[in-house]
Amino acid sequence: MAIACPRPFAGAGTAPGSMIAVTKGSLVCSEASNEQQMLTKVADWSSIAGAMLGAAGLLFSILAFWAAKGAKQSAEEARRDVRSLVAADKFHHLSSSAKDLCSHIEHEDLPVASFLARDLWFEINAAITRWEFLDSTTQGRFREASRLTRQVGEFMRSKDQLNTKDKASVLKKCDTILAILSGESGKIQSGLEGRGEP
Repeated sequence: MAIACPRPFAGAGTAPGSMIAVTKGSLVCSEASNEQQMLTKVADWSSIAGAMLGAAGLLFSILAFWAAKGAKQSAEEARRDVRSLVAADKFHHLSSSAKDLCSHIEHEDLPVASFLARDLWFEINAAITRWEFLDSTTQGRFREASRLTRQVGEFMRSKDQLNTKDKASVLKKCDTILAILSGESGKIQSGLEGRGEP
């Protein structure tokens, strides 16, 4: 909005003092006009600055979203790796238990072997249930190990002594159980190491 300033008029009937008043009024009016132009320029610059700050805020919001998305993905990968590592450790423990079972069968310590077989069977089944993230092939192999372990335990409970044929048959099943558990534990561990390489 422009300010209308009175124009000085020096006519024949103008008193000398009134000319000074008109000139002073013109100066005040001129200063007000300059202030208004300055305010308009400041308003223009502030709206430009506001638009730039808004654009910068939007850019930082997008960058923060991408960073958060990357952090979420990293956290999910870390969680999966930790779960796999814990599973590999558990399967390594199961492999050690299977070795103990084989050793007690080898030395014909049948009551302890029967107990170890039953305990190993429960642990394998608990692992299958707990580690649902394992692929179907791995779960199938663990179910096979569970089935063989149950058979060994039932066989051990039914015998007081092992003849050579029975002992060879049971030891063969123990070796299969051990191979399954060790192989799957190693597979999980090597998968973790492969993901850790750059």
